[in-house]
Amino acid sequence: MRKVWFVILMFSIPVLQAQEKIYVLESNPLLQIKQKKFSKTNISSTLNLPFLDDFSYKSYFPDNLLWEDSAVFVNRSYPINPVTIGVATFDGLNAKGIPYDISASMQGKRADSLTSRPINLDSLSSAYLIFYYQAGGLGDNPQPEDSLVLEFLAGVDSLGLPIWKHIWSVSVDSIQEDFQRVEILIVDTSYLHDTFQFRFRNYATLSGNYDHWHIDYVKVDEYASGAIPDLNDVAFVYENPQLLKRYREMPWIQYQENTAGELNDTLDIILRNNQAGISVDYKYDVYENSNQIEHYPYPVPLTAPVNFNSTRNDSVLDYNLIGNFAFLPPILLSDTIFKSTTTDSAIFLFRNVIKTTPNDNKNNDTLSHLQIFNSHYAYDDGVAEFAYGINVQGAKMAYQFKLNKEDSLRMIQIYFAPMQSNVSNIPFYLVVWEDNNGVPGNVLLKDTVYPVYEERTNFHNYYLSTAIGLDGVFYVGIEQTTNDMLNVGLDRNSPSNNYMFYNVGGGWNYSQFPGAWMIRPVLRSTPIISSIDKELNQDEILIFPNPLTDFTTIFLNTEIQNKIQLLDINGRLVKEAIIQSYSYKLSKNNLNSGIYLLQIQNKNGIFRKKLIIQ
Repeated sequence: MRKVWFVILMFSIPVLQAQEKIYVLESNPLLQIKQKKFSKTNISSTLNLPFLDDFSYKSYFPDNLLWEDSAVFVNRSYPINPVTIGVATFDGLNAKGIPYDISASMQGKRADSLTSRPINLDSLSSAYLIFYYQAGGLGDNPQPEDSLVLEFLAGVDSLGLPIWKHIWSVSVDSIQEDFQRVEILIVDTSYLHDTFQFRFRNYATLSGNYDHWHIDYVKVDEYASGAIPDLNDVAFVYENPQLLKRYREMPWIQYQENTAGELNDTLDIILRNNQAGISVDYKYDVYENSNQIEHYPYPVPLTAPVNFNSTRNDSVLDYNLIGNFAFLPPILLSDTIFKSTTTDSAIFLFRNVIKTTPNDNKNNDTLSHLQIFNSHYAYDDGVAEFAYGINVQGAKMAYQFKLNKEDSLRMIQIYFAPMQSNVSNIPFYLVVWEDNNGVPGNVLLKDTVYPVYEERTNFHNYYLSTAIGLDGVFYVGIEQTTNDMLNVGLDRNSPSNNYMFYNVGGGWNYSQFPGAWMIRPVLRSTPIISSIDKELNQDEILIFPNPLTDFTTIFLNTEIQNKIQLLDINGRLVKEAIIQSYSYKLSKNNLNSGIYLLQIQNKNGIFRKKLIIQ
């Protein structure tokens, strides 16, 4: 059944039933971006020990060199305090991100599977399997009928069908908030052969993104004697920490106006010591257009030419404690960390790296983050974990933003989460307010619009009926015309409640659900590059080289007719071509340096990619 969280407001009798609500998502648009094909061809018949997957790679699908199926969701969004960055999430959705059965209302039905490829345990007297699990996390908590199950392949029956034996399971009655370690000793000779397989399965409600179980750090290895070994791994835990004090992303011209005020003073890097008796050093590097422009620790002396790689922070911490920790003292951020000669926008690659001993798992030792400065403000990270709404006609939700210099508002971007109840025919008001002592004041603009569900995870662009000149603090948001839930995307990983206000008739209040509404104001011009395809389907388009110096080649996987358009930062068309071939060479001739949007359209859809011209 659909799961809803409520906050009840009690201002006065007429609004006693007024409620903020968040819904579990009924699909996963991220899995619709790219469908991964799992193939058994060109893969070794058996895997050798150790078998290890901590799901730290940036993919929404499990590694098909290790696993035979792809129904689980590999992500960094849902876990709380994982063992290492990244988990595999079991839910009620299939590999395409849609419900197994949209009409299902019963809980405890068989849903996802994660099946290992055959593993060689031949000639061993014993082996072990360890893994970690968490129920719910930042997602949906399982219900009493739900469970997570581990099974071993025990042969085939008379019809040649596989026989899976129950080994372990956990239900909601025994769950804990933290990740729990499970150790399985394998001594039964019926499993000690060269085609050993295991699988995880979950039982859940099949009608949506419900009943989450998260798996982390699955390892199979030979067992000698004594205790099963510790992980001996030091790893990042979460994505790159927020670099700006207030926003995830903001306009470049506004950032330049108050660099010290917008940039965090320190970098709050969280590491986890998984029982590793080793030391580690740390560095970060910043790049623009593939050119390194910043390094920590800072090289000494700071004289040209600077050798950024000559300095590392040896033995930052002695790993004598188990658990999570940050650097003490904190890592400083220089006010000049983001330097660029561009005027309208800038994009920087921020890379964190820890260096440990050679036997430490290296997959979780690097974090890469694109810090985007364009024409828009964003509190969210671009990924919704829930859908937010208010079931009151006339309810208002207002998002606070602050300008460092005068500017004009041209567009507002909103992500509406696709739900079973389609509300695309329900009008609402798109509203801009001025500030009134820290809360929304006079209305500056009120346009009637409708919810639009964009493909994948794209925001919809709402162009304002007129441009609005702004200075200082302003608010953008929604006023409802009905009591229908509009289901604005809610990012649970970016709490911004100090800037999120709602009003159901009794005055303005802070939103009670931790997170960030996926609403973004756009300044000056159309920011068509603000949310371009971070998850571009690389099977459809390959661009090389990028950045472009003299020319670049666009490789396509089809010979059907393709329309290729190149647009500048303001959305103006600067080049267009119609081709029907596997490749197209784009020359720099008559093109200025800067950031462009390359758009390719054919009968299969529209694909976009940022292109940098140097």
